[in-house]
Amino acid sequence: MEILAELYGNTLKYRNDDPQWEDRDYFILSKGHASLALYVVLAEVGFIQRLNSWTLRIRKPSGGHPDRNKVPGVEASTGSLGHGFPFAAGIALGLKIKHKSNLVYVLIGDGETNEGTIWETAMVAARRRLDNLVGILDDNQSTGRCLPLTDVAKKMGCFWLEST
Repeated sequence: MEILAELYGNTLKYRNDDPQWEDRDYFILSKGHASLALYVVLAEVGFIQRLNSWTLRIRKPSGGHPDRNKVPGVEASTGSLGHGFPFAAGIALGLKIKHKSNLVYVLIGDGETNEGTIWETAMVAARRRLDNLVGILDDNQSTGRCLPLTDVAKKMGCFWLEST
């Protein structure tokens, strides 16, 4: 919640009255299971009306994962772990090709770092020099991990090393 509040409160360029504004920054919630937090923030900044938790999770327009066809301000329908990061990289690449200055922010979960698509996307992003892609890792495991998450920042940094 704190990450989303910071992004929508102080970082992202957007217009809540025009979700498809051409000069907006993009936000992709790769860890789609955290959609309730996204919906709360989207309501707080005026993209959607405030809805109670029953409506948010069970009834339309929202569900257990973000749905870009039902919720204004949602850029990508996500849910399967590891798929939001490549989606965000695709948007970033498209913006670069069009010589646009928009930024693409993507929030990935610690569990996703066990998915190969995360690391494959990091390789593509580095190779394509996607400096308009901002990855944010939410390492929120408090009671141990299924697989060890060790020094992700160091691992990600390896992809951006210049060869001489």
